[in-house]
Amino acid sequence: MTKVYLWLTFFLVFSVTGLKGQSVIPNSGFEDWTSSGNYSNPTGWDTPNEELMSIPFFGFQVVTKSTDHQGTGSYSAKLETKHLTLPPLDIPGFMTCGKLTVDIAAGTYILSGGVPVVDKPTHLKGFYKYSPKGGDSCVVGIGLTRTSGGVQDTIGLGYFSTKDTVADWTPFSAWIDYLSSEMPDTMNIIAMSTAQEVMTPGTVLWLDNLYLDYTVGYNANDPAAGIRIYNDRETSRLMIFFGFPESEKVSLKLINMRGQSLFSENPGQLRDGRSVISYAGFPAGIFLLEILHGGKVYTKKLFLNQP
Repeated sequence: MTKVYLWLTFFLVFSVTGLKGQSVIPNSGFEDWTSSGNYSNPTGWDTPNEELMSIPFFGFQVVTKSTDHQGTGSYSAKLETKHLTLPPLDIPGFMTCGKLTVDIAAGTYILSGGVPVVDKPTHLKGFYKYSPKGGDSCVVGIGLTRTSGGVQDTIGLGYFSTKDTVADWTPFSAWIDYLSSEMPDTMNIIAMSTAQEVMTPGTVLWLDNLYLDYTVGYNANDPAAGIRIYNDRETSRLMIFFGFPESEKVSLKLINMRGQSLFSENPGQLRDGRSVISYAGFPAGIFLLEILHGGKVYTKKLFLNQP
């Protein structure tokens, strides 16, 4: 449990069922809680609470119902990093909409299960508060996979992470990187109060009102509306989504105010697609993003700085 690495949480084993309509996050506002014996979990989510509360004398819960909530409703999920006396372990507040199996004695865990998806969301969004101790950082992540012929492929991954103290309810956005053009069939979402190997008890993450967001497509009355630009400041990346009526040759450039091209890419013939530009290491300042599509040039002025 002490060795927590962000992307390891997405090595999942899934079971799926068919659904029609838009993908749904279970109990996304954390209004419903299921009690079992001496612990409770948000309905549709799993946590280490069951295993931790089975420890005589020293047990506790790391995910609890909080009346400190965002917007409508009455509750949120409170995830707290705590220290277990026997065996001595630091345990993060951890929850997943899949299945979490914890071995306290070995200090290990296995993630399995998930919920069905029927489309490709571009973002996982929601609201959070964060009170870190000792340099802790939190993470909210999403993994999308597809299983075919008994083989599971990772289709998309996204995460939000911060180490900053956030005292008021604040929106977050986890942008999903799609690694394949295939449609995913299963989704798992995880949240952790501590996302690093060294943990500090007392770190608390609150989450509420999670939702999936989708990029708006092409507007025939405004060709520039077919371009959506998102600045992922946490990872120093620009994500550019395209949605044009015709497949045309595309090129991109990121230019500083001296006219120097710091990034260029020629993705080829595109109608719908996405490109990612990393600006890590660039000096803070104003940049011009230039997109050429079908002989037309679209420009966007951006202010970029490091997180």
